[in-house]
Amino acid sequence: MIIYLVKSILLLGLLYGVYKLFLENEKIHRFNRFFLLFALVFGLTAPLISFDLSPETSIVGVNMQQMERLVNAPAEAVSRSVEPLIVPQQTQEALPKAENTPIVTEEPSWSISALDVLLWMYGAITLFLLIRFMTGLIEIRNKVKAGTHKETDHATLVLLDEPITPQSFLDYIFLEKKQFELGKIEPEILDHELTHVRQFHSFDVLLIEFMKVIFWFNPLMYLYKHAIQLNHEFMADEAVVRSGSAISEYQELLIRVSAGNTSLKTTSSINFSLTKKRLKMMGKSISKVKVCAIWLFLLPLSVALIIVFSAQTDNYPQTISMQEIWDSMPKTTYQEPELHYDGNRSKELGIPLNLGAQFNSSGELFTGTQKVYYVENDSLWQEHFYEDGIIIGSVLYTDGDTIRQVHGIFEDRLEMGKEMYVNGMMNYKDVRPHESKDGLGHLRMWHRSNGELAFEAFYTGDKVYQGLMTEYDEEGTIIMQERYKDGELVEKIK
Repeated sequence: MIIYLVKSILLLGLLYGVYKLFLENEKIHRFNRFFLLFALVFGLTAPLISFDLSPETSIVGVNMQQMERLVNAPAEAVSRSVEPLIVPQQTQEALPKAENTPIVTEEPSWSISALDVLLWMYGAITLFLLIRFMTGLIEIRNKVKAGTHKETDHATLVLLDEPITPQSFLDYIFLEKKQFELGKIEPEILDHELTHVRQFHSFDVLLIEFMKVIFWFNPLMYLYKHAIQLNHEFMADEAVVRSGSAISEYQELLIRVSAGNTSLKTTSSINFSLTKKRLKMMGKSISKVKVCAIWLFLLPLSVALIIVFSAQTDNYPQTISMQEIWDSMPKTTYQEPELHYDGNRSKELGIPLNLGAQFNSSGELFTGTQKVYYVENDSLWQEHFYEDGIIIGSVLYTDGDTIRQVHGIFEDRLEMGKEMYVNGMMNYKDVRPHESKDGLGHLRMWHRSNGELAFEAFYTGDKVYQGLMTEYDEEGTIIMQERYKDGELVEKIK
C-alpha cells in the first residue's frame, strides 16, 4: 500500500508538472480538460497495473531502466522506513514451544499498534470531510428550494433574495433576484454560466471534491482542483467571446463581477483571484505549430509513463539520482549565464534560504541579467534581473507582448509580481500594506488601450478588502464603486 501511494503521488506530480509547463497557458482548453481528468484517473490506477518490461527498453531517448529505478527507489525507501513502525511485533504465541514446557494461560490484554492509530486518524478525518462534502450538497439543495425558479432552454435559473455572485451547479444557475429583475445581470455573465451547465463542468468538480475526501493527505489533489476550475473558466470565457462579445468589454465586466465574489461550495463561480490569468488568456491566439509540437511531445511521454509506473522489473539495483534523470530528458530551454543555488554558501553569507540566492560558475553571488532562450530557435523567452544573487525583476516575451514584473523583499521573504508592465505600459500594481502610509494594501489595474486607471481596491495584510473598491471606464468615469469592511460589502455607492 505504501509503495502504491508513493508511486501514485509521483505520477500525479509528474503529470501535473507536464500540464503546468506545456499546457496550462495554451489555448487548447478542451484537450486540457481531458488531460487533467485523465491524469487524475491514470495517476490513481496505473500503479495497480503490472507487466514485465525489458530493462534495455528505451523510449524518446530515455532509458526505461533508469526511469523505473527513479520511481521504485523512493517508493521502496519509504516503505522500508514506515513498515517497521506500523507492523505489529510477533507475539510470544507465534514462537515454537519446547517439549514439556508448561503452558501458562494469560489474561488477554488490549494493545494498539501505530497502524491502528493511523487508520483511526485517517477514518476520522475522511468521515469529517465526507460529512462536510455532503453538507455542501445539502446547502445547495436548500438554496434551490428557497429560490424562485425560472426555466430556460438549457438551465434553471434560481433567483435568491441575497447577494450572490452568479454561479452554476449541474443544471442550476444561482442569481441575485433583485439584480436579475432590474436587468443588471449582463447577458455575457449568463452565457458564461450556461457554458458551465452545457459542458457539464459540475461533474468534474464533484469528481475532484470526492477524490479530495478519500485522498485528503495528497496535496496534489488541491492543485488539480485549482487547475480544473481555472480550465473551466477558460472554456466558458472562450464560449462568450465566440458568441460575439467584445474582449475588452468582457474583461472589464469580469473585474467588476469578481470583486464581490460570494460562492457556494462545489459550484462554478467567478473568482477574482483567477481573473488576471483569464484576462491574459483571452488575448491569446492558437498556434497550430505549437499545438502539434505539444502533441508530438506528450504522446511518447504518456507511453513512457504508462510503462514505467506499471512495469515490474527487479533485476537491477533500485538507485538513481534526480540529476541523472534530468540529464536524460530533452531540454527545451537554456540559460546564459548558467546559475545555481547553494544552500551552504547562502548560510555562510547570512542570506535567508527562502530568498533562493543564485551563484555564478565562480561561486559568487550573481549581479546582472540572466537570459533564457528556446533551444529550437535560440529565440529569447525570459530575462531575469539579479542583485547580489536575489532576483529583483523579470521580463517575459510571449505572443508578441513584453511583460515585465518588479519583485521585492520583505522580512526575508521574496515578493513576486509587485508591479507588471505590458509593452512598457503599467498594467498592474500591488502596494503591500507595509509599504503604504495608511497601512492598507493598494491594488490597481490599468486599461491596456490608453493606460487609464481601470480598477483599484484596498486590503489589509491578510488580503481582506477594506474601504473603497472602484472601477473606471477608459474615460476615467466611475462605473462601479463599493465600500467594504473586513471583507464584507457594507455599501454599494454606484
